[in-house]
Amino acid sequence: MRRFNLMLNGSRLMMFPFYVCILVCVALLMVKFAMQLYTLCRNIIDIHYLDLITGVLTLVDFVLVAQMLILVAICGYLQFIQTPEQRAAMTDNWFNKINFVSLKLIVINSLVTISGIEVLKAFLGNSSGNEVEIKWSVIVFLAFSLAALIYAITEKLVVERE
Repeated sequence: MRRFNLMLNGSRLMMFPFYVCILVCVALLMVKFAMQLYTLCRNIIDIHYLDLITGVLTLVDFVLVAQMLILVAICGYLQFIQTPEQRAAMTDNWFNKINFVSLKLIVINSLVTISGIEVLKAFLGNSSGNEVEIKWSVIVFLAFSLAALIYAITEKLVVERE
């Protein structure tokens, strides 16, 4: 039984490479963010204001996705890799307030915001834009919004029961 417990406790470290890969993805997003910002700054004189707004919204997308990935990595690290002794040592740290409930709320809100930005970019894009693309962006936005609403209602019901 002792070996099994040791193996079970050691297996949590198998998740560590996944969290490292998430942080590598954040670094890649930072590189793409810098490239997009450079392009916007280089063309600022000649760029149309709707293209500028679309470019800025793309930058906001990069930031939101990066924030969401960082929070997923932090929450996963705290829940799966950190030992109970390490958690007990961080009593007054804000890391202790991150759990899966708050992570779900942050991810759902980020997805609603990102899909809303995509809808706005689709509407601000070319006036002869692809109707199918706009229709699907609205459908995805409404689906994420409905999921966020259902999540908020269920969380409210759970809090009222307690």
